[in-house]
Amino acid sequence: MSLEIIINGACGRMGMEIAALVGADPECSLIGAVECKNHPMVDNDYGPCRGKGGTAVKVTDSIVAAGAGRGAVIIDFSSPQSLPVLLPAAAKDGIAVVIGTTGLSDNDRSFIESFVTKIPVVVSPNMSLGVNLLFYLTGIVASRLKDNYDIEIIEAHHRFKKDAPSGTAKRLGEIAAEALGCSYESCVRDGRSGISEQKERSHKEIGMHAVRGGDIVGEHTVMFAGLGERVELKHVAQSRSTLARGAVVAAKWVADKKPGLYSMSDVLGF
Repeated sequence: MSLEIIINGACGRMGMEIAALVGADPECSLIGAVECKNHPMVDNDYGPCRGKGGTAVKVTDSIVAAGAGRGAVIIDFSSPQSLPVLLPAAAKDGIAVVIGTTGLSDNDRSFIESFVTKIPVVVSPNMSLGVNLLFYLTGIVASRLKDNYDIEIIEAHHRFKKDAPSGTAKRLGEIAAEALGCSYESCVRDGRSGISEQKERSHKEIGMHAVRGGDIVGEHTVMFAGLGERVELKHVAQSRSTLARGAVVAAKWVADKKPGLYSMSDVLGF
């Protein structure tokens, strides 16, 4: 029996990438396409939204209308504003959730955590295998070099991305901050301008820089700059299908898991 998948944010760029992979995967079947209320595609066939012919799936504005039951998985690439509707509906019917939405606040994360005693939830600011390896390596390098090297994080995305820095860059900052023994809020400095009153850069400072332009899918660099040498860890996403593929892998993994909060490190065994 194939894994039933519902996509929340189905008509967005990532939603359509995920739908393409699910449609081509014999182990999965797309049973629901959900969008926000008042979206022009609601109550219409999902095929034309993707530039395809007719399908058996209609775009709805609620998880309930999608008709999923226990054993199904919701893949969410919408916006943080959808969480108050998405998670109660998923918990009510015992549906696992994969959340790849970026721009989550501390309040959003706390809200997600309030449901993980009822359903399994995978949350990651980036679903790609390569980026999650970057998370892992950043933790190793930062814990070895500590504050002997200056840490700078540079991320670049397309002109349409709304949040900055990216969720991936924030996670990299959190990992580096933990290695330095400080919090993200106390260590990270967003950009620089003007003349610093400090004689030199603080060793507990993590620089964070966001670039927005064109159609850049996603680039993340973690720079460890010392005196006389520099170490750089870099990941370049060449296609959104990388993120979509990771989301489908996560959906397959979480489908039979016990209620709890999981990350892509759990999915990939890092």
